[in-house]
Amino acid sequence: MYIVLDGNRRITAIKLLENPSLAEGAIDPASMQRLKRLAAQFEKDPITEIECMVYADREEADIWVELAHRGQAQGAGTVEWDGQVAARYDARKGNTPAALQVLDYIKEKGVLSNDTKRRIADGKFPITTLDRLVNTPYVRKKLGIDKVGGDVVTVFPEAEVIKGLSRVVEDLGSRNYTVTNLKTQDQRIEYINNFNTVDLPDSTQALPKSYKLGSTPPSTGNKGSNSSGSGGRKGGYRQRTTLVPSSCKLNIAQHRIHKVFGELKRISVDDFPNAAAVMFRVFMELSLDYFLENTVKWPKPQIDGSSLADKLIATTNYMKNNNIMSNDELSPALKAVSGQTLLVATIKTMNGYVHSRYYSPVGSELKTAWDDLQLFLEKVWV
Repeated sequence: MYIVLDGNRRITAIKLLENPSLAEGAIDPASMQRLKRLAAQFEKDPITEIECMVYADREEADIWVELAHRGQAQGAGTVEWDGQVAARYDARKGNTPAALQVLDYIKEKGVLSNDTKRRIADGKFPITTLDRLVNTPYVRKKLGIDKVGGDVVTVFPEAEVIKGLSRVVEDLGSRNYTVTNLKTQDQRIEYINNFNTVDLPDSTQALPKSYKLGSTPPSTGNKGSNSSGSGGRKGGYRQRTTLVPSSCKLNIAQHRIHKVFGELKRISVDDFPNAAAVMFRVFMELSLDYFLENTVKWPKPQIDGSSLADKLIATTNYMKNNNIMSNDELSPALKAVSGQTLLVATIKTMNGYVHSRYYSPVGSELKTAWDDLQLFLEKVWV
């Protein structure tokens, strides 16, 4: 006995020509009659041998299956898989893409049109476009999801997280939005910003800790507790114990700044809010210094003589003028300069962390400040 890894439709066709009854109930009567007529012809001149390659195990065969279907590869490949088929293949190997986790979850839990269900069943759903959305941090935050160690997690009950994710899957499945509409990050952010409040999770319904999408939500018995030792999953937002989520990756080239960033991913912001606040402020300024020196090309005396607010304004202006970030994406950083909101990081508050004995940083507010500025910092360290 052998397992067919490639050519399954051809093998299925041969099996049905040998025994049409295998298709009973799976195809309509007219197709069944046609199949029986073809089977009668097949019986007169059957296929008794087919060429195949036999491998010792699945891992050895996977190399050649991928070569055949991951693109033409200068003539080595044949037919490239659709995105959804390729994602299913990766999932079988134990690496389920985040977009496929979302798609399977909504296919089971959400309410979708028949057209969208059909596209999913036929393997024609635009999984790569969904992947672009799910891998955009700003979009994930609005939808109430995050990525931790390859898993899609949420801190919202099913009824809340399903709302936004269902709309996304339906928009893509019904072709209301295509890859052309969502190719750039600006387009994806504009798309999610057009969602109504009723289409997104209610922030007041957040659970005490995150859980993997599709698994059983945690008990709400201790909802509202600020305890950092209650088992909140590290890396999830809201319930995490560190300032920086474990899922956040920055390409920091400078050794000392890289070490500061690493410490911010380990130190408990709930247990040591003062240390975390000061380090946050230091990390922010050192990051801006590096960007202004190496990208904007400010001379060192100008950097040393400028305030944190001046550096932030110069960096946001450069990113806007060079189309690195849109106005919507830059809004948290601009608010940090102007101090428009309480919970977003403000320059006055950041300076107070270091210079004032009257500022008492709060862990939850520090985490919110980081979440608001994470996309900006990711662009600083591209």
